[in-house]
This record gives sequence, C-alpha cells and structure tokens, in this order.
Amino acid sequence: MKWVIKITNNINELRKKIDTIDKKIIELIANRMEVVHQVGVTKSKENSRIYVPERESAIYKKLSSHSGISSQDIAGFYTEIISFCRKLEGILDVAIKKDSYSLIGVKKLFGEHVNPIFIETFESFDKNCIKYILSPFNNEILDFIQKNNWFVINKVIVDNESFYLFSSFENTLLDNEDIAFILNTQKISDDFIKLNEDTFINLLPYNKVKSCYNFKILGVIPKN
Repeated sequence: MKWVIKITNNINELRKKIDTIDKKIIELIANRMEVVHQVGVTKSKENSRIYVPERESAIYKKLSSHSGISSQDIAGFYTEIISFCRKLEGILDVAIKKDSYSLIGVKKLFGEHVNPIFIETFESFDKNCIKYILSPFNNEILDFIQKNNWFVINKVIVDNESFYLFSSFENTLLDNEDIAFILNTQKISDDFIKLNEDTFINLLPYNKVKSCYNFKILGVIPKN
C-alpha cells in the first residue's frame, strides 16, 4: 500500500508540473495572438496575403532544428496554433470539389479555422472573393490557372492521393530547395505529373530551374 501511495504522490507532482507548463503555453499562445493581430493590421494596410505557406514551412523547420522533433510532426499540431491565430486576420475561403478527401485536405493544410466552399467547376465561383482552390492536378485545373494567372503554392497528401493548393497569390519567400512545377511537353525530371501524352508537369528543385529550356513555371511550393 505504501508503494502505491508513493507512486500516486509522484504522479500528483508531475501533474502539477504539467499544469504549470500548460499555463505557460497558453500565455505564450495569447502573446503570439497579440503579435499576429499587429501583423494582420499591417497586412491589411498593405493589402498583403494572409496565408504564407513558405513562411509556415520555415517555422516548422526552425522549430524542428531547435527541438529535434521532425518538421512533419511539428506541422501536425502547430498547424492548429497558426490556424487559431490566423483567424484574427480573417477566415480564408477555399474552393474545393464536394468530396471527403478534399475536405480532409483543406483542414489538414489550414486547420479548423478555414471556410471550405463547395464548387461544381473551377469557373463557377467569384474569383474576387475566393483566392484559393484545393484540387488534384488535372487538365481542368491546369486550364484554369493558366487562363487566370494562378499558381500552385502548396501540397497535401490524403490517403496517398496528392492535392495541390492553387492561388492568385504566388509564393515569394523562396528557398533553393523548394519545389518548382515546370510545364513541359516531355519528362525532364524523375518526379513528374503526367496529364496526357504531351503534357507533363515536372517537379524540380528551384535552384535547377534556370538550367531548363522551353518551360513555364506554374508555381513553387515549400519543400517539407
């Protein structure tokens, strides 16, 4: 019985430490929200984009280097913290086709604080209001982004299926190892998306783009 009591007392002490840590975490999140609000005010004045995926990717990598936790694992829980803070700047509308995988994908990318807008076609929504689409890469989305000068800016995998985030805003805080999407009539890399017999989207490190010829960049996404 004494042994049981000793263990219980130790657990109580550990729980007190956890409570103290949790309090500090909440205080830090509140502080983060205050700073994010200030950033949001600045962005509003400058009409800047709210969602900056390459910045978020850099945060995950930096936290990974400090903690030893993988950037993918950090993204798994930190996405919700960023999502919670981002809602101070505004809830983002994201157009998706009406299927469960797309809905899971948009939540995985943006967290809970996002507004999925179900659409029938990529031409059936107000592009002045909605600045993001989540979709697999196919001929329909390729035609849309080329016609409207949109860009691929991020990627999420749901049950081994790749979904890509497209936007009227392109990523600008680029790293040499980020992944460029190159439209070409042939395969020029080992990693590619084949849309038809003469349309290939090749995925290359951004620092190798200049060595390519007769190509069009559809966008650059952060390397995870």
